Amino acid sequence: MAKKEMIEDVVKFDNIFYVGDTVETKHGLNKIIKIELMPEPRHYSKCGINVEKMFTNMKNYCIIDLDNKHFVYGDEVELCR
Repeated sequence: MAKKEMIEDVVKFDNIFYVGDTVETKHGLNKIIKIELMPEPRHYSKCGINVEKMFTNMKNYCIIDLDNKHFVYGDEVELCR
């Protein structure tokens, strides 16, 4: 019997960025590996709520972990699509 693979199609919206998206940062082009929602912009501690996606107009409230082991504040990234 043949094995079936389920492939999930994800519709990505222009006003939302997702874990796995490529962004331009001060460290070059990087992939997002984690997004944390913070209570205020550029919050001093890295203790937010983990989310898989975020509206682009709320990115200032995020701290973003990158695939190069750095993190950046949401206002330091530009989405590349």
